[in-house]
Amino acid sequence: MRPRILEAYVAREFLKLSGLSLATFISIFIIVDFFEKIDRLVRAQLGLGDLFHYFLLKVPFSVAEVLPPSVLLGVMLTFGLMSRGHETLAIRTSGLDILRLTRPVFIVAFLAVVLLLCLKLFLVPWSQGRLNLFWETRVEKKPPPSLINMQHFWYKGDQVIYNILLFRKDIQTLEGVKIYLFDRKFNLVQIIAAARARWQGGHWRFYQGFIQTFDPGGEEFGENFQERDVVLTERPEDFAGLEKKVTEMDLTELYRFVRRLERDGYKSTAYRLDLYRRISLSITPLILVILGLALSLRGERINIPAMVAVGLGLMFGYWLFFGLCTSFGEAGRWPIFWAVTVPHLGFGGVAVGLLRQVAR
Repeated sequence: MRPRILEAYVAREFLKLSGLSLATFISIFIIVDFFEKIDRLVRAQLGLGDLFHYFLLKVPFSVAEVLPPSVLLGVMLTFGLMSRGHETLAIRTSGLDILRLTRPVFIVAFLAVVLLLCLKLFLVPWSQGRLNLFWETRVEKKPPPSLINMQHFWYKGDQVIYNILLFRKDIQTLEGVKIYLFDRKFNLVQIIAAARARWQGGHWRFYQGFIQTFDPGGEEFGENFQERDVVLTERPEDFAGLEKKVTEMDLTELYRFVRRLERDGYKSTAYRLDLYRRISLSITPLILVILGLALSLRGERINIPAMVAVGLGLMFGYWLFFGLCTSFGEAGRWPIFWAVTVPHLGFGGVAVGLLRQVAR
């Protein structure tokens, strides 16, 4: 029969300690962020309502970042304190398998996985978009950006209209670009279509494209080119407002964006990796719970500070290994699926192996 009273006791203590850890980590996260930005916030002359709105938008991201260590710390403190009070010894000497009390911990860990998945795929991108908009309009006093259809970027410049598939700010490159040039009377005089255009030396260089010129007499001329410099008034910073950051895209938007890039023949490795990374990191609480149980139940004489230090150290090693593997995936050295899976398999295997050695 299941020890329901003991399970309820473990669940209550685990939820209490994990909740306290989560609240502490969130408070530290927000306080540090506040002191980093306090000068900008004060200069913007924000009211208390605006400040509350700003920090409220920070909460989803902070929860997503600190939920895994909060769960790890909660499980280590729960069973560590039970060991210090000789409660685990009493359970073992009564003939009950100590691992039978971990059922409510795994249920809570599974709920944490679901919560983290919802945060990373939906709520965090939404809050990041609102947070960036708040910062640009309320703090930097910029005008609000226009709504842009993510299926294509359109931009009206100086006697020219751009149709852009993708603008990459990091390398100042337009991909899948089509340009319509007009005269002063708004008559179409030229169309330039190219696979990409890169900003180099103060001008745009177009690659693998086609130019169609319309003569005032009604004749048309076409010409293919591999590379060509084109003089345009617009600069890379003019297109910066057209880019919606990947961190602001939810699951549906990011998936459609990746599919559209791949359909049009453009490289999507970084964006697909970001999508896989969000899903993969959501199972971190479950693996950390197994690791925390293995550390806190390995004996009866537990040094809690040392155990917490070891647990947090292993967690940071876990994250570093995950970052190393994903960098191999982004560089194309590993398949993306294995790049985000190998760290979980490795550390999950180690955690399960340690848990199997627990004295029952």
